[in-house]
Amino acid sequence: MKIKKIYWPIVLFSAIALGVIVGGKLNTFSPQNSYSSNSNKSKLNRLIDFIERDYVDQVDTDSIVDLTVNGILEKLDPHSVYISKNEFDEVSESMRGDFVGIGVNFYMYKDSVAVIKPLQNGPSEKAGIKSGDRILYADKYKLFGRKLPNDSLFPKLRGEVGSEVTLTLFRKSENKQLKVKLKRDVIPIKSVDVALMLDPTIGYIKINRFAESTYKEYKEGLLKLKAKGAKTIVIDVRDNGGGYLDQAVKIADDFLVKDAPIVSTKNKKDELIKPKQRAEVFLKTEK
Repeated sequence: MKIKKIYWPIVLFSAIALGVIVGGKLNTFSPQNSYSSNSNKSKLNRLIDFIERDYVDQVDTDSIVDLTVNGILEKLDPHSVYISKNEFDEVSESMRGDFVGIGVNFYMYKDSVAVIKPLQNGPSEKAGIKSGDRILYADKYKLFGRKLPNDSLFPKLRGEVGSEVTLTLFRKSENKQLKVKLKRDVIPIKSVDVALMLDPTIGYIKINRFAESTYKEYKEGLLKLKAKGAKTIVIDVRDNGGGYLDQAVKIADDFLVKDAPIVSTKNKKDELIKPKQRAEVFLKTEK
């Protein structure tokens, strides 16, 4: 049976539409199309999309991306590191010069929170908490026997200024449990451990990191030493864990002639990178 000329456009259009639909389906499931691209940037994106769409189990793709980024940066140099979103607040807090909390240094020992020492004049010291105490509960929240990660533990010990928390402690030296109620407060974190005179003309300043308040602390120590007659200053940065680059630059600037270059950042094209173009810059020192 011959098809009348009037129907040819309809038949042709239908054939094209069918071809587009079938071709699209084949293209979606074509292994060659999915993995043969030369773009390394899109390769990772396609892999994440594939896992989210087709992998048999539910996967936290954010954690996969974090692992991938860390793996890439490890291939570059020991100073390039990635800070995940969950860790960034903790890192930023440790660089601010103070935080709000109960005022203890602690670590996870086996399955419980062990107090290393209460910070001087902090809420914990005032409440009578001692080195070696184990923190069992924060209010009714159990802290032992759970191997809690720090990002789950910190919110239970830190909070708003003036907020109250009741801690249940175990004191091994007395073999007893006790409860203490305390109010969270601003806890200063010092960058300058000591600023003292080594002899009548030589001053000594020990800096443990480069935080937001480091230059201010250093300057206060320096002025006190100069008032005592210091003509030479020793800056001790042994075991310094690093921190903000601008704080180290400010300190170095005090010992150099005016307008002398201290540090600059260049890209692979040997072009200077202006400060506003940089991401958050941390200085990592070697021990």
